[in-house]
Amino acid sequence: MEGREDVVAWVLPRPTSKLIKEQDIQPFSMKVPPNFSIHGSHAYEDIENQKIVVMFSGWPPSDSKTFLGAWGGFAPEFDKIPITYLWRLEIPMDGKGSTKLQIAHGSANANAEHPLIHPNFQTRKVDNVYATISNDVGDATAPTGYVRLEVEKVSHKVLPIGEKNKELDVYWCGTRSFVGEPIIVPKKGGDKEMEREAYLLGMVYDAVRDRSYVAIFDLEKDLSEGPVCRVWMKSAIPHGLHGCFVEDNNDETSWFC
Repeated sequence: MEGREDVVAWVLPRPTSKLIKEQDIQPFSMKVPPNFSIHGSHAYEDIENQKIVVMFSGWPPSDSKTFLGAWGGFAPEFDKIPITYLWRLEIPMDGKGSTKLQIAHGSANANAEHPLIHPNFQTRKVDNVYATISNDVGDATAPTGYVRLEVEKVSHKVLPIGEKNKELDVYWCGTRSFVGEPIIVPKKGGDKEMEREAYLLGMVYDAVRDRSYVAIFDLEKDLSEGPVCRVWMKSAIPHGLHGCFVEDNNDETSWFC
């Protein structure tokens, strides 16, 4: 791993894409400025500007030589872990010219990870990306809240490191409370074309009580208003990644895994 070298993005057309037949698109690759991509939130075809837009969490250029930096051991060493941003990558559909990589609109200085959207929009343009957040001043710290990032804002603000981003919609879970990767669950009977008709579910560990709870947010409200419900567990739940939500067929219970 060389954190300051260009990376390569491959574009592999979907067999079902209309553009393959219309424009005879073949697989191609392009160079991308140095970064380390971790988790993708979504991607879509910007037909008007003939670009593919991809959004993902990742690191800026860094001197890290190992996968995931200093996350191993008894506890993460945040002075050695690069800041994690939400990135916007634009790739020309014809594979010509150059790519464009920048921090996603509306997310300046947000140390955000595990970005997610309404599942019905994963290959479409979406206004809101949700993620865990560690701080809003561009530092590497532990995740302690959830954030809504308005990624299609017309203006693209750039802030110096250390300056607070006051425009974020954030809920901070409190002192010594640490959040896990959330999931987005569309509302039962809701309109799947409305990206905010959904819930955000996230596991939170309260180190003071040594117990965990599931925080449930109604995404038709701002995250800053707080969860509409907290479901407390009987004990502490180990920190986990990449969950899912399954509704029980008998309408008796559901699984949050």
